[in-house]
Parts: sequence; structure tokens; C-alpha cells
Amino acid sequence: MKRDAHLITVPARAIDVGYVNTKFTCGHKVARGVPIIHADLFPSITATLRAGATFRHSPGTLGADGCISEIDGVPHFAGRGVEMHLKGLQPRHVMKDYCTSPSYLALMQGAMHYMLVDEGNPKEMTIQHLTVGLPLNTFDEYENHLRELVIGRHAVISPDIEVGARHVTVLDASVMVQPLGALYYYGLTHKDFEMSGWNLVVDVGGGTIDFLAAYDKVPNYERSGAHPESMLACAYEVAKAIHPDLKNQYGVIQAIDMAIRDNRETVRIGGEDYEMARYKGAINEVLRRGYEAMLNTAGALNDFDNILVCGGGGAVFFEFLRAHAPELRRRLRMDGGSTFSNVRGFQVVADYSANEASANR
Repeated sequence: MKRDAHLITVPARAIDVGYVNTKFTCGHKVARGVPIIHADLFPSITATLRAGATFRHSPGTLGADGCISEIDGVPHFAGRGVEMHLKGLQPRHVMKDYCTSPSYLALMQGAMHYMLVDEGNPKEMTIQHLTVGLPLNTFDEYENHLRELVIGRHAVISPDIEVGARHVTVLDASVMVQPLGALYYYGLTHKDFEMSGWNLVVDVGGGTIDFLAAYDKVPNYERSGAHPESMLACAYEVAKAIHPDLKNQYGVIQAIDMAIRDNRETVRIGGEDYEMARYKGAINEVLRRGYEAMLNTAGALNDFDNILVCGGGGAVFFEFLRAHAPELRRRLRMDGGSTFSNVRGFQVVADYSANEASANR
């Protein structure tokens, strides 16, 4: 890594913009004496700021925790403090062309903001290779678009006027189907995992349940696909059952989503605690539709040696499969850090690509 006070170059980084959270890597670090791929996240929602308005949040406060991106003349805020900039009603939609939206670009640049913070906020950072991902149902259509979006120079503006505008330049990029990242990373970190033979990766994200069939690490796209309902759909069903008006309230959906993912007994909304057990049937119905869609495409699961469940909702779907398809239990696997499985796998691919490019210079 090249470094001075204002300019650094890093070989490889990764970003995974999901429908609920945006995950990103900050390279390789050592935690408690163990080498890790450092990964973090922030909510996948942006706020549109009023053009020309004074930014109201002081540096160091929650509302300033993020960055501003100017996209087509409109300022967008992305980061952990985004909730301080949102309106009361904030609908969230799972759109097929998500990666073409201004919000997606703002989230990607939000990830770059946190990479810059991790490096001490240099004015310029060059990433030699950045790997990003797409769901299986949008990969073929938008792979080239996303790669073109990533490569180039990005302005990343800090709300802190002492930091101000910084730039990130991406020299090269690759786009992966999201579940493949989890397969690579799990195989790398679990020596007892036999990647030869048939493996099925089930990536349970916010907006989609992706399922990837692979033989000896090579995807079979005819048996792979994505179902456009996942954790957000589960949260919406619970919200509608409590009160139909709650579906477009970001804070409510966030609270329900966390209650589902963490298997909490209750969720507090408007000062009242609601028993999550009352909504188990509605949640399972969403998961059942995803499971049936997977069976319709992948076929009978008898020939898969391993079924790896990952993603932010991985633990929820893992328990659903254990209960509703007990014959699969012996082959089910789940990474303890499944939220970051994909993006850490992307980092592995970015590392390899950067090393290859360096060797060929």
C-alpha cells in the first residue's frame, strides 16, 4: 500500500449494496491475534437533502455519520446517521433496476466514505480492484452497467467541513453473483468443507432469496435463480398485520426486521410491545414461497452434498429449513458471520484480481 498524508493506494476492496444493508470491506486486519477480512455495514437507505440548505448536524453527532453525494445535481445522504434525515413515511421497494438508481450510487459512495475514514480520511484514494455483487435475477442484465458505474473517480463529500470533499478512483472492477462470494469465503475459512461435488448456496438478503447451484465451484445457472421476496417482505407482512399504515415507516420496518432476524419475543412499536409469535405464520408463508421457488428451479435437492445458508436473514431461513425440511438437516451449513459472507468472498476475488494484475505489469 502506498501512502502519504493526502494520497493512498490500496490493492483491493469490496462492496455489497443490498436492499437492507450495504456491506463493505476495509482490507485485511488482525483482531485478537487472528487475521481477518475487516467488514462493516450501514443501512441501505438514502435521504435526499434540500439543495443549498445548511447542513444542520455537527461533526461527531449521529446525523453527521455518513457522506453526501451529488448525483444529477441532487444531494443524497448515506450512512449510519441517515435516519436523522428521513421523513416519517419512507417507502422501500425491491426494484429490478435498483443498481441504476441514484440511491444505489449514493450507497456505494457511502461505502467508499467509510473506507476513507478507516484510512484516516486522505484526500485521494486509489483502489486497484473493487469487487461488487448483484442478485442472480439481475446479473445478466446489469453486470456491464454496474462495472462501468464502479470504475472511475468518485467524489465523496464529508459533512465535516474540515474534511470536505475527497475522491476515490477505482482502476478496475469485477461483478459477481452474490451467493458465489459466500461459497468462496466459506470454502476458504472452513477446511472441513469439501467444495468438490454439488453445493447449493442460499443467500437470504433483504430483498431477494438467491440460490446458486455449483459443481466443483463452477455455477450451474440453469439450476440457480432468485425469488423477489425475503426479509423485507417478512417485515412488511408483520407491519400490515399490526396496522396497514406502518408499512412505509422506515423505523417500524427496521425494528420488525431486527426482531425477526434476532428471534426476539417482542417488538416495540409506538410504545407498545407486540408478541412476535403471533406473526410466525405470516413470516413462514413468505419463507415457504421462497423455498418452493428454489425447488421449482433447482429441482430435487437430493444430489447436493452441502447446502450453505448465508446472508443477513440466513439464520431465519436456516431454522425454517430445519423445521420444514428435516431431511436436509445433515447437509445444512451456516456461517456464523453470514451477514458478511458475500462481501468477504468479494474481497477474496478482488485480492486475487489485484495480484494477477500486479504480476502481469
